[in-house]
Amino acid sequence: MTIASRLTIVVLSSALMAGAGSTLSAQQLPETWQEQNMFRAGPTLFEPLMEFWYELDAMSELVSMQPLTHTLLDREMVLVTIAEPAIATPQDALRTGKTIVLLAPSVHGGEVSPKEAVQLVAKKLVGGDLRSVLEDVIVLVLPLVNPDGGEVRRRTNESGYDMNRDYVKLESQEIHALVTQVMTEWTPDIHVDGHHGGSAPYVITYQGTLNPAADAELRAYPYEHIFPLIRKAVRAEDYLSFHYSGTRTENGVLGWGSTSVEPRKHHVYTGLTNSIGILLETPNNSRRVMRDGTVAEIPQEERYYHQIRGGVIAMSTILRAAAEQREAIRAVTNDARMRAIQAGTTGGDPIVLEYAVQSRGTEPVWMPDEDAELGYTLRDVPVYLRWEPTRTTTRPIGYVLPPAMAAVVPLLQDHDIAVYRFREPATLDAEVYYATRVKRDSYFQGHYLKSVEVEKRTEQLEVVAGWYWIPTAQSRANLISYLMEPETDDNLITWGWADHVLEVRPTTIEGAMAAFLGNRDPSTIPEEQLARMRTRVEQQLAQGQRVPMIRVTTHQPLPVMRVVPFNQYQRNRYYQPN
Repeated sequence: MTIASRLTIVVLSSALMAGAGSTLSAQQLPETWQEQNMFRAGPTLFEPLMEFWYELDAMSELVSMQPLTHTLLDREMVLVTIAEPAIATPQDALRTGKTIVLLAPSVHGGEVSPKEAVQLVAKKLVGGDLRSVLEDVIVLVLPLVNPDGGEVRRRTNESGYDMNRDYVKLESQEIHALVTQVMTEWTPDIHVDGHHGGSAPYVITYQGTLNPAADAELRAYPYEHIFPLIRKAVRAEDYLSFHYSGTRTENGVLGWGSTSVEPRKHHVYTGLTNSIGILLETPNNSRRVMRDGTVAEIPQEERYYHQIRGGVIAMSTILRAAAEQREAIRAVTNDARMRAIQAGTTGGDPIVLEYAVQSRGTEPVWMPDEDAELGYTLRDVPVYLRWEPTRTTTRPIGYVLPPAMAAVVPLLQDHDIAVYRFREPATLDAEVYYATRVKRDSYFQGHYLKSVEVEKRTEQLEVVAGWYWIPTAQSRANLISYLMEPETDDNLITWGWADHVLEVRPTTIEGAMAAFLGNRDPSTIPEEQLARMRTRVEQQLAQGQRVPMIRVTTHQPLPVMRVVPFNQYQRNRYYQPN
């Protein structure tokens, strides 16, 4: 490396920590692996990554750490809390009234720049120009969401799960720990899901919760109050930013738009739990568009720095906004939770079953262009970021599950959903779905994803002791309905929780007869017996299969009691009074 190049990188590194000079100066704080190697030694491995965090924790009274879980390869996954004064428990954090922000980088192990950016942001919080933010903000950090995948730059964890598709089913221990021990207990107001993708020549791209099943005010907040600040901050450093993710064609018209918005993804799930979800994606930065509208090629050895820098700018801006807009942010998240409880209490409002993307208008976007000198041209194109409901149903006040669905109760509790159990028999007026068709759609992450076609009937339902009741008068009301309604795109049926109750059956009488007969030759069966078989098959197809998530739309007497985990830790359980 030439002296000039080294000086350039030193200046770049200093820029990342601009404004340092609080109780601990930048010179006193531990150096990250990237700073030690001038941002040119490749992604930080797990050991030096955690050495930085442990050293920062030992050095500053503002930083505390707690273990969450261990990966399959025995790497520790921890939660770092940065607060002034130091905060040790979720209850104390909530009582401060401060904005709680979660930074969760690199769930995809090959998307490495967010874990680098978070370290530099932490230094700015402890001893730099973000220190004052801690007067109004508590920052939660997962140094790395995917420790095993990150070590080998693999998208999945050691089990082979794409963990950013695991927020509904919670099968990976990493996401299970994140949801149950961080998202549920600390209830952050803002979640920042850090990725390493998006589209050049932008230095950073971003997206909020777009699924229309989430609270409307919550969805709008980052687009109106946070993303414009990121664009301004990025522009001030001679970059540009835009919305995730890239080119998208709708009805034959090329434009720019988002990816799909199922709740299995972090920033979408976040919205359904009434927090502000923000997805950050840092493109590869082989090209860079300046604020004057020119595109420049970035030298190979400097590209990783620019990726990291984009994340630092965006996260720093989010934290500043969290401080400056503290009252507004706490109001929008708290109000969303109360609106959900009220909606579940009264029922009857529309809940989303299906949705489709629409253009929010035509805007200038840097689009890939193979004929352009550096591969990009500024064009006015439709921006497909509005996801609008195309079909809804009314919200019930709760759902009833038969005992056959008991296995799903721990999952619901992990999602912080209260579940009750009937203590005695009851007769309920209910809406019951019957599946007229159960489809096996695709194989994904160890599951044959299912969907159903249903018809709804009003019935008197006889339940006995042991059935379950899930009221929608909970802050997770939107998530509850998404999981329980059989026609959404991410429900209990989708992920196989009802496979033992709902069968994939033939849709025609002939197909059903062939399945019923198996290997038997119909010509060897007496006509009367064959006719009885056919009648039975016709009756089964006409009746449909009862979907085990049953709707209750009116308040009725419910002899129920709250369900608690059987193995919940009780420190004095060994003592039983006489």
